[in-house]
Amino acid sequence: MKSLLLSILCCLSLHATAGEKVAYQNWVVDISGNTTEAYTANDSKSSFGVFCASDKCLFYLHQALQCQPNAKYSVLMNSASISTALSMQCTQIGGNLFQILDPFDAVLNAVKIGDTIGFAVALQSGAFGVTRFSLAGSTDAIRRALQEAARAAQRPSQPAPATPAPVPPANSPGMRGLKDILI
Repeated sequence: MKSLLLSILCCLSLHATAGEKVAYQNWVVDISGNTTEAYTANDSKSSFGVFCASDKCLFYLHQALQCQPNAKYSVLMNSASISTALSMQCTQIGGNLFQILDPFDAVLNAVKIGDTIGFAVALQSGAFGVTRFSLAGSTDAIRRALQEAARAAQRPSQPAPATPAPVPPANSPGMRGLKDILI
């Protein structure tokens, strides 16, 4: 019975439409017409995910740490497959501050393998702020977000909504074209 229910949910999730959210274990895919996002959140209300608008995508962190818009910071990333230093740029999107992670491929490769991913950000006090996220469901969620973004990019242009969805600047660091992403 459990496997039948899982099969039904899987089939239903393949037919999501704009404005829907589809869960993949600990990850959620938010399909919003011209933008698509796959993300997860942790107990400290921080989130980590991939955001796609038009034919471009980027990885981001959204956490309670304060940052200055347009400032660049270093962050240490650790997963089962990769431990490396990344650059992140603080970007204000729709009234919220996000840290855009760069390089895109390093984050993508870290997400592909392992159960968790962690980020350590240097604080002004000299300490580190550390956040960890589950990767359960991440590959399927990111793959789905990329598919939905590709579909949206192929649709004929639609009139802009009265209140457009907030999107990062087109020249954000860490941004990658859909055609260049392999998962």
